Amino acid sequence: MKSFYRLYVFLLIFCGIILFAVTFREDISISENVRPIPPVPEEIKSTFKLYFVNDNSLAVENRAVTTKNMSFEKVIVEELINGPRNKTLAATIPEDTRLLSIETIENICYVNFSSEYIKNNKLRELGEPLVIWSLVNSLTQLDYIQKVQILVEGEKIEFLDDEDLLNQPFSRNEELIQKRNVTHFTIVKDFLDSLLMERYDRAYSMLDKESRMRIGFQEFITFMSEYIKELRGYEIVLYNTQKYSDKTIILLKYSKDNTNEEIGFYQAWKLIEVNDEIKIVLGDKEDYINSLY
Repeated sequence: MKSFYRLYVFLLIFCGIILFAVTFREDISISENVRPIPPVPEEIKSTFKLYFVNDNSLAVENRAVTTKNMSFEKVIVEELINGPRNKTLAATIPEDTRLLSIETIENICYVNFSSEYIKNNKLRELGEPLVIWSLVNSLTQLDYIQKVQILVEGEKIEFLDDEDLLNQPFSRNEELIQKRNVTHFTIVKDFLDSLLMERYDRAYSMLDKESRMRIGFQEFITFMSEYIKELRGYEIVLYNTQKYSDKTIILLKYSKDNTNEEIGFYQAWKLIEVNDEIKIVLGDKEDYINSLY
């Protein structure tokens, strides 16, 4: 009887081992036949300062860009080639210029352009210093870039009359950057730029206290995201400042981008001064959304 039970237990254990081995092997076969899912490239949303020419100095244009599998330095140069969105600024790189290569080695960024870079009149029209440091200052905002070496078709080119600067990498030049004069219009422009870059926290902080008490932050985000969505595709072509004893009104005229048609609208922004600071007084939602139609 004991022998029978021993045999019975042995058979149970043996069958269990066989069943486990078969199941494990099937799992291995299935996993071997399953193709791995490639990782999805991550999209990175960043904001860069691009330097373009305004009169005899460099002016900053903030540019929000979504990148995927592209270095920050390449994004900056490509956006410089695309030119400014603010029509009052001048581009410094011809739009037909191709970026042949770009890499950063030991804190020096080597930018290699096609021959169109020097076959244009921008170097003469705008002046070599502004054209050069438009690129250099834009790239050196990245903390790992200290200098920029400009190449054309892989060759160093001579810039400026100073022999010490010939064929040498260029460092950042703060002296050419335009000193910004804060006005009621620039406050409104900064507010709108913050919305376009989805910096709602910054835009919200520019409101006066009463507006912030009346409209909570989450409601502000919902409200302004809808507003800025409808605003895309338009640009400011004219503005007028109307000053009163207790407030200032900035009247903006918008028109459709890249069109000769009279498609546009006017919009007014109210500002007040609080403790020597200029603050925006936000009206009702309908005051902004309805004016877009």
